[in-house]
Amino acid sequence: MTMTGLYANGFGGLLPTVTVGGGVNYDVGGFQLDTGYFPWNNANPTYTYKDQISKIVGGHNMYFGAYFVAAQKNEFNSPYIQGILDFSNTSTVTTGNAFADLMQGDIGSYSQVNQKVKYCNRYKILEPYFQDDWHVTSKLTLNLGVRLSLFGTYREKYYHAYNFDPAAYNVANAPQIDATGDITGQEGAIVPGSGDPYAGLVQCGKNGIPRGCLTGHLFNPAPRIGFAYDPFGDGKTAIRGGYGIFFEHTNGNEGNTEGLENSPPYVLNSTQYNISGYTNIGGGGLAFPLTPKSIPTAVRWPYVQQWNLNVQREIARATVLTVAYVGSKGTNLGLQVDINQLHPISAAQNPYAAGQPMTGGDCSSGTVNGVAPTGAAAVQFGVPCGGDANPYRQYLGYGTINTNQYVGNSSYNALQVSLRRHVGRLSFDLAYTWSHSLDDASDYGSSNFVDSYNLALSRASSDFDQRQILNIGYVYELPLFTRAGLIHTLLGGWEWSGLTTFQTGTPFSVNDDLYGSGVGNGSGTGARLDLVGDPNSVPPSLNNQPGVIGPLLFNPAAFTAPQGLTFGLSGRNVLNNPSRTNFDMGLFKNFAIKERMNVEFRAEAFNIFNHTQWSPLGGNNSTGNASTSCFGGSNFSAGDASCLANSNFLRPGGAHNPRILQFGLKFLF
Repeated sequence: MTMTGLYANGFGGLLPTVTVGGGVNYDVGGFQLDTGYFPWNNANPTYTYKDQISKIVGGHNMYFGAYFVAAQKNEFNSPYIQGILDFSNTSTVTTGNAFADLMQGDIGSYSQVNQKVKYCNRYKILEPYFQDDWHVTSKLTLNLGVRLSLFGTYREKYYHAYNFDPAAYNVANAPQIDATGDITGQEGAIVPGSGDPYAGLVQCGKNGIPRGCLTGHLFNPAPRIGFAYDPFGDGKTAIRGGYGIFFEHTNGNEGNTEGLENSPPYVLNSTQYNISGYTNIGGGGLAFPLTPKSIPTAVRWPYVQQWNLNVQREIARATVLTVAYVGSKGTNLGLQVDINQLHPISAAQNPYAAGQPMTGGDCSSGTVNGVAPTGAAAVQFGVPCGGDANPYRQYLGYGTINTNQYVGNSSYNALQVSLRRHVGRLSFDLAYTWSHSLDDASDYGSSNFVDSYNLALSRASSDFDQRQILNIGYVYELPLFTRAGLIHTLLGGWEWSGLTTFQTGTPFSVNDDLYGSGVGNGSGTGARLDLVGDPNSVPPSLNNQPGVIGPLLFNPAAFTAPQGLTFGLSGRNVLNNPSRTNFDMGLFKNFAIKERMNVEFRAEAFNIFNHTQWSPLGGNNSTGNASTSCFGGSNFSAGDASCLANSNFLRPGGAHNPRILQFGLKFLF
């Protein structure tokens, strides 16, 4: 097969990555063949220096020190120079079957990067600190300190970093996009000579732009305070507490020059939509809207405040109980949004009534309830029907503009209880945590949000939140044949040990995999489903479907397709993956041969009761989300009978290991 591209780079000698959208006739979730961007090289030489001086003056133990880092990040960009072919049964050139589109070349979209290049990023950190451990009395100790985080910004050594700065963008200089193809013959192409395709792009370190493309903030004081108090002076009770602020310099690929890798004009990345035929990619040398990167123009270092208060008591000989409250608050956390997303229409502008989803018939007719949408509603209506959002974005001439903004917040509160006993024949450890973590985004690159302009919609339990975790570990020397002698050597000396774990599941979202909201959000998720019933009540009639392995863990009939052109009502992380309870045990015995020789026998059982423990719905990725593109019945239910066969929607991605037994002999000398 002959295929053209957007750039004449030989496709890097690789086949294009292929993504095929879902279809109930072969796979509801679709499939992908990722040919990657390898070979790839990444080197991180890091030079550190630290030193500390201590001084004791009376009851003060004082420490003075500093920590210095000079770091490098030398890496190739990770470009798909072979391109990515996407086939969707909602594009304007589809046959209605995305797999058939692949066979005959009806391409929903094709994106490609022009070249592979190497970036050399640098940064420096200096953190002087002071701490005083002050023994105020025999019962009270205070810990007082401060760390000054002097953070330098990232910078690219050879000035290869370019940033899209909204303040430098002038719409009057923007190029025109051929929305219909009437001018250039290619829908979505840039009209030649109509404007500057690089409007708003600035080169870091040139023409008055800071070297790292953002102004720094050097002075970041981080105080810490703690105390330990023995209220009775008998060494059996301790009350401890502490508070501290901790700044984060951020990782590469966040809001810094490393995050600007692959940004034009040094590296070009374009997308062409709705192509009929593999040899029609590229439109005869026409250019298509670029997808630049953007970072803030002024640094905001993320920081977390942490605090704790705990009481520890020896409740019996060698038995210690600890009860603690632990909390934290994250501020200026990094998250990624698309600043070139379409602004969503209001409820008054929406042609769809509450509870009325978008359908294929609407796209075919171009109408909603027999009336063609107009204005902003017409634009948002066209995108999920396979239209191109680029001609209508606020920064004309560009597609998606991903930016890392430091506006996220998080909170964590926990009750932590531990019990430890290490005496005699029994060693016992118990740790229990009851907690809740909330945030706007759980990772700087998370796509688990729907609207770049309203992050409040994404405020929910963190993707990694686990409300309860219980761990119990023990080792017990069995009191059998304890008297020294041959019988003890042969039959005594057994140890029984075990680890019991219980943990609740992480949360996940339930997403619409069909039309989405139509806002062209290139960083996030299209839309959630509408929640209309009890997702935890699963009718037995919905199980035992052909072509499906594993039970329904939640009720798909509790979800329906979202109201057309909306983000859905179910919200982020509305369900939790299955809890897990596991028992591991072991039986050990040492056979003493001589003083320096013995043989150890080990019998170990993992998941000893062979209890089924379901994997998260996203497979082994605990932050995976559930999605479906199938809806049926008068209410467009995801639990309609037509959608259950051959569908893994709301079913586990697998199961953890069954019971495993292992035996061993070890000769020690």
